[in-house]
Amino acid sequence: MGRLRQTAKDVAAYARQRKRKLMIAAAGYVLVVSIGLCFFNALFGGCYLAIWVYGVGRFVVKEESPWPWPCRFFVAVMILLSTVFVALMPWLFFGGEEGCREFDPAMPTRFGMRFEEFWIQTWIFSVVNAVLAVIAIWMSLADHPPSKYIRESIRCTISIFLAVLLKTAGVVFDACQGADLDNDGLRDYAYNNFPVPMMVSSYGTSAGMLSAVWCMQFVVDRLLALERSWGEPLPGTRSIIWLSRLMMIMLSVLAITYYYPIPTLIFSSIWALEIIVFTVLIWRAYSPPVRALRTAAGLNASDGVNAQLDKEVAFALKVIGRARAGTVVAGVSMSWHIITWGTMWVAVTKEFYDAYMYSAVADTFGNVFCVVILSAASLSLPSCLLCKSSKASTGEPRRGRNEHVTDRPAEVDQGAWDRKVAELASRRITLGQLLDFHARLGSDLMPHFDPRRSTTNDVVRHAVIPESRVGELGKSLAEVLPKKPRKHPKPPRMVTHHWANRFSDLVAVVVANGLGSKRWDSIAESLRNHDEKSLKEQLEDKVDLEYWLCAICINQHASICGNSMGVADTVTKEVLPSCNCSTPKFFNEHPGECELNKFDDMMAHLHRQYSGFLQVVAVDRDFNLFTRAWCVAELAEAHASNLEQHVVIHSPQVLEEHSGNLSHLKVQECNASRAADKEAILQKIGTEDDIEEFNQDLQQLLVGDGGLLAGWLDGQALLQEVGEIAARAKARMQKKEATKVAKDLHEAATAIDPMHTASF
Repeated sequence: MGRLRQTAKDVAAYARQRKRKLMIAAAGYVLVVSIGLCFFNALFGGCYLAIWVYGVGRFVVKEESPWPWPCRFFVAVMILLSTVFVALMPWLFFGGEEGCREFDPAMPTRFGMRFEEFWIQTWIFSVVNAVLAVIAIWMSLADHPPSKYIRESIRCTISIFLAVLLKTAGVVFDACQGADLDNDGLRDYAYNNFPVPMMVSSYGTSAGMLSAVWCMQFVVDRLLALERSWGEPLPGTRSIIWLSRLMMIMLSVLAITYYYPIPTLIFSSIWALEIIVFTVLIWRAYSPPVRALRTAAGLNASDGVNAQLDKEVAFALKVIGRARAGTVVAGVSMSWHIITWGTMWVAVTKEFYDAYMYSAVADTFGNVFCVVILSAASLSLPSCLLCKSSKASTGEPRRGRNEHVTDRPAEVDQGAWDRKVAELASRRITLGQLLDFHARLGSDLMPHFDPRRSTTNDVVRHAVIPESRVGELGKSLAEVLPKKPRKHPKPPRMVTHHWANRFSDLVAVVVANGLGSKRWDSIAESLRNHDEKSLKEQLEDKVDLEYWLCAICINQHASICGNSMGVADTVTKEVLPSCNCSTPKFFNEHPGECELNKFDDMMAHLHRQYSGFLQVVAVDRDFNLFTRAWCVAELAEAHASNLEQHVVIHSPQVLEEHSGNLSHLKVQECNASRAADKEAILQKIGTEDDIEEFNQDLQQLLVGDGGLLAGWLDGQALLQEVGEIAARAKARMQKKEATKVAKDLHEAATAIDPMHTASF
């Protein structure tokens, strides 16, 4: 079975790699065809180039992290230089305004445009292009968390800038390259007679419309993220998806009917109507979460937790309001642009031509406004421009009161300690391996395993320890599992969890993190049904993501395997088994060899080694994680070290039930397996005043404004989090309604039977 699973994994990886290569090959083919077409038919060549830029930016390029600084700087410089170049084109090639006036400035085009109108449009489009250049440069230079959504938003903005840049160049050609080659008394448009202006104009028009479609697809992506976290279908989402696909079809139809005015008017009218319907449906789809949030906002908060929820509700309403505003602005400007495009070719007048040109400007700003408002919250000025220390930009820990302090005793050799830290940090398990291990539980491993009850502690004793024993000695399970070289390894992730949690829930948290989700309830259900195969298919290339879990990456044979301390199995109620291996045991009395006292140093080691290293916080259903001293210490240490932290919870309902305790969480009230461990943690924090300050920081870290339970990543994750807040608000209302009903029933029973003494 193991070989079959590995073979299936290899086949899936090969298929993904082959698909990737085919997409790159197709992109290369379309680029060659587009360039070739430019020499034979400049109109279609420009259109194909616009399609190529859209296709590559939307489907081929999939990077998540910000560009390296030299690349960002190069892009910003190219945007600036190209903007200046196009603005100076009249002086560089045509002799300035006087040179552009050499052809009869009073001769009108068939739309009634004369030189003066073209010259005014040249300045207007140059100003528009300069404004877009500033936005594109800012987005190109900005820092942001790893996110495909943000990266695509930046590519879309640059695509919009490029469309307007070439449209501006087209206006310059029309203003300065005057001619009347057919001698009909009407000024020719430059694209009618010269291939370069034709290609430039067709690219600008096509890319502008494609960018508008691209922008609307962002809106759909965000809405679907909200729907997933809301927990139930939003009204009209299926229709919205099909309408977004229909936009591409309508764009293709308009390209075909370019030379036929009446069909162009008909199809542009249909498309404009479709965009209006699309915008209305998007607005309507947001209504259920908005209603839940507004109702929750009207409830009077009686304690700090509800006050915190009310803050989150207000924030969620603001985010949805921005999303709605961006959709409406983009939808209205896009529909105006499309309808004036069709009307211009039938009603051949200066007024309709002006309406089309300025609607293109409005559409440009509408799309940029939508993209920026959906992603700007995740963008910040690059650290080098803010003159931050190099450590802030390279991922080095922050310094100050929470400065990382090693747990190494003074008498322990530094080299031996560091070697053990590096060895621990090198042990990892991939998502695929973790799912394969879980699939074996209940069959050839730990036959009595129950995904609804068996804890991580149970699995460690019954499965991890036996599987990691090699002869008379033992290793960590991560060392025993087969290793497969990876071509493009990604930074590992450390999981903070506690052993009393159900093991299946822990695996669900890790899978949810791999999928980019913030909740694990539905994934746990799939694991209970032993549907690991479908989860691996959903993960696709994420199955090779590496995680550090103490239960699997620490050598349990070098510490706890020989004594279960009388703890009983959760399912069988029998005492957990012990291991009789000959592996030497190392605890606090042997600090250099011990593997249980180096978490902070190992975290710092991985943080220095990998810029994308992060911490995954596995919040169990009962929130017991926050009652464990070591877990709380890891959370605080990771935050103090400037480490990115991803919190994964069961559901918003569970968060509503248990988050109240987090507002009063104190590290000195947390539990530890050994009293000495808790004492060591408190000593490391410092005096009583330091502990009190630590508690305040910890509470703020968890439930404060911008805390872990209200943190945001990018535009898509933001809407996903907003959906969870809305679902949580709905759960709060349902809880209050249930309480009110119970209270009413109690009062009614008391009124009927005065002797009724049941307390409410």
